[in-house]
Amino acid sequence: MNELLPFLPLGIVLVCALIILGGLHWLLISRHPELGSEARLPRQLVLFLLSVVAVIVLIVASPLPESIRNQILALLGICISGAIAFASTSFVTNFMAAVMLRVTRPFGIGDFIEVGEFFGKVSERGLFDTEIQTENRELLAIPNALFISSPVRVVRQSGLIVSAEVSLGYDVHHSVVRKHLRLAAELAGLSEVFVHVRQLGDFSVTYRVGGLLENTETLLTSRSLLNEKILDALHEGGIQILSPGYMVQMPKTDHDAVLPQRPLRTDPEVTSNAEAVAFDKANEAEAKDKARQELTERMAMVKGSLKSAPESRRSQLEEEVAALEKQLQEFD
Repeated sequence: MNELLPFLPLGIVLVCALIILGGLHWLLISRHPELGSEARLPRQLVLFLLSVVAVIVLIVASPLPESIRNQILALLGICISGAIAFASTSFVTNFMAAVMLRVTRPFGIGDFIEVGEFFGKVSERGLFDTEIQTENRELLAIPNALFISSPVRVVRQSGLIVSAEVSLGYDVHHSVVRKHLRLAAELAGLSEVFVHVRQLGDFSVTYRVGGLLENTETLLTSRSLLNEKILDALHEGGIQILSPGYMVQMPKTDHDAVLPQRPLRTDPEVTSNAEAVAFDKANEAEAKDKARQELTERMAMVKGSLKSAPESRRSQLEEEVAALEKQLQEFD
């Protein structure tokens, strides 16, 4: 019995550490099944740091000789220092970037982003890279470190300015051009329309027309539609769009115009939702994330009502909470 006494402090510390860590795991993670992987990450990091502290306390409380104990602590310190030193490598750098992105939250799943030369819709956020789906339906994994070292453009959910540029000759007054370009932007479904004169070139004037697109889910289609309406509005207004070289080299009179003739009969336009095809995975991830948030908000509201509910309704609310927890578990 006396031989076990030196191990008593170690046993007490071990039991306390297991109880504390187990309780914190239940408090931070197990009792919140509605949390997704992103929300669980900071809680898991806290548990990891506390586990490291528990290991250090166990080493200090162990009945080992002081020299051996110091050697073990020194070895542990070297391992921790080595992990910190590896922060300059891509592995740890991307991991730390993921932590920073989850703290600052510059973008979320389903957002259109542009970083460097890459543009797409966020479909997944990992610990080491972020996956976006491009307009060609490709899945592109971008290292998280790139989002820290480079500016990131994020399309706001409240709307985006969609614009296009066109070069026209000096023979057309800018007020006439402005009228037709505004009409084109309005026909494209844009609001808060504007027309700017961007540049006075040697042979042409560059105009920029744009407006607010409130439904960002139709970004690709709206950009194409704006260009199409610009062509229709200018041609129907008798304004020709020519390259500067073509305008300089082509002899013409004041009554000559190079305009495409509208056919008398046209086939009905076949429209397709390009965004639904190009960003299918990203749209699915966005819908899943929104559904999870709605269920989480609903569960919080039901749990709040459960605290002050009468006994006659408590069983019904408890059943609803259980059903919501089961639905949230299906997302993980």
